[in-house]
Amino acid sequence: MKICAPQLGISPDSILGGEVFDREILLGLAKRKIKIEIILPKEKKHDKNIKNWKIIYLPVAHFPAILANILYLPYIFFIYNKSSFQILRLHQPQFFVLCALIFKIFHPKVKIVATYHQYLESNFSLLSKFINNVWDLVICDSQNVKNKLIKSYDLESSKITVVHNGVPFYLKPSLKDTKLVKKLKLEGKIVFLFMGLFIPRKSPLFLLDVLFNLKRLDVVVLFWGKGPLKEKIVEKAQGLNLADQIRIIDPIYGPEKNKIHNLADIFVHPALDEGFALAPLEAMACAKPVIMTKGYSADEAVSDGRNGYLCEQNDVEDWSKILKKLTSNRHLREKMGFASFKKVKKEFQWRFAVEEHLRVFKKLVK
Repeated sequence: MKICAPQLGISPDSILGGEVFDREILLGLAKRKIKIEIILPKEKKHDKNIKNWKIIYLPVAHFPAILANILYLPYIFFIYNKSSFQILRLHQPQFFVLCALIFKIFHPKVKIVATYHQYLESNFSLLSKFINNVWDLVICDSQNVKNKLIKSYDLESSKITVVHNGVPFYLKPSLKDTKLVKKLKLEGKIVFLFMGLFIPRKSPLFLLDVLFNLKRLDVVVLFWGKGPLKEKIVEKAQGLNLADQIRIIDPIYGPEKNKIHNLADIFVHPALDEGFALAPLEAMACAKPVIMTKGYSADEAVSDGRNGYLCEQNDVEDWSKILKKLTSNRHLREKMGFASFKKVKKEFQWRFAVEEHLRVFKKLVK
């Protein structure tokens, strides 16, 4: 089996959930002897010397994503004419829809697989229903997105496969790193960990309102990530006299992530909307209780009252009530953390995700 995969990025240093998903799936398929032709913008980072990967670079490194249709189309035709493939795999189909539809006209036997991480990615304006029924297979990483696709576009359930995210093998429970505890001045503190982009959809500023409402000096919120709201986080913390109760650290990649996750006592994820978030799963792999906003796909990761809690969106009182309960009960935190760890081992492994891709791909090309 051969796959063509036009990509905007598959960097091993990415903190974008969709990009991480793609990289892990393409790596896993390559290990299972699936040949993959990957088209990337010039000089984009990727894993080196991967057997069964062939990287083809565009002549440009930076361009508006909307121009991907024009740039990638001749390369897709070139690859097919040189060594025909059975599957054209689209990540973020909104940027490749035109070239995929044109290619399908000339090569109707090639199967087109669209991958969605959020429902909004399936929106092609007035053509949404038509285009989503053109795809031979849709893969999404949550049951929530699948349900919305079926309802909106009259797609058959059998045409959509849910493949949940996994976690890196190196994430596991461990004691807090004493050097980091000292460096970040976390001695004697209960740590709430936020991991992700500092953007409105992730709602990091909301955590400061919750922290202010808790009125506990022994609690620290560790903001781990980057984004345009970084300065506003600092400004708001200062305005609420919480500057001593927050820490901000830049993204860290690879096995070193394990040290940061294990600084946490509670993982907090107040995002307003998600596909199927990776960050909570990583925390769960390190045996942390997870507090998430109720809605989207949150209940697919967190069993409310078992390995964490689901709270109302932007409800300071609801979040404060739950976090007061957890901060005052170490035994409950440990019990829920262990439940998180077991759930990840059973449900959220990259090898499961790769095996499911392999199963549906084989069925599709047959």
